[in-house]
Amino acid sequence: MFAINAVAPYLVYTLCKPYTGSLAALALSAVPPTIESLWSVVQRRRLDMVSALVLGGIVVSLVLIVLGGSERVLLLRESLVTSVIGLALVASVAAGRPLMYYLFRQVWAGGDAAAVARWNERWTRDAVLRRAMRILTVVWGVGLIIEMAVRTVMVFEMEISRFLLISPFVQYGMTGALVAWTVVFMRRRL
Repeated sequence: MFAINAVAPYLVYTLCKPYTGSLAALALSAVPPTIESLWSVVQRRRLDMVSALVLGGIVVSLVLIVLGGSERVLLLRESLVTSVIGLALVASVAAGRPLMYYLFRQVWAGGDAAAVARWNERWTRDAVLRRAMRILTVVWGVGLIIEMAVRTVMVFEMEISRFLLISPFVQYGMTGALVAWTVVFMRRRL
């Protein structure tokens, strides 16, 4: 997955740039992650979170290209998607049930209606679960917003090829840190 989402875009960009120009090469660098995401959807017969983010970023890229976006703006596509998700997570805490509640319910209960009902009932009676889901949602939201801020600075401070090479480490590093924190946090809380 790392090779397809990090190394392959860098190689495609580097190899295509002399022949197509920077903007077209940047657009073409999205082809390997797109193929991998679509293949994942076909294999699993459902859209998972990672594939949704990649495909969402690609849709944003296509819109930006049509609107005449520059290379730097195009590089912000993934950060735009993750920042919107981060903002939605933080905003959802003000709602009755934060978004992470629904994600955990899906993972915990799957498609089993009885398990969903038990999860919903647990939410109603378990103050510790409600507090944990709210904290978890805020931390993930803020983490995604921080990742966007770091990658935005990188977009404007680095050469494009260098950004393509280093950016996945920031993205996967933040995601890995959030997942590790989540595991530790949830073990202590639940």
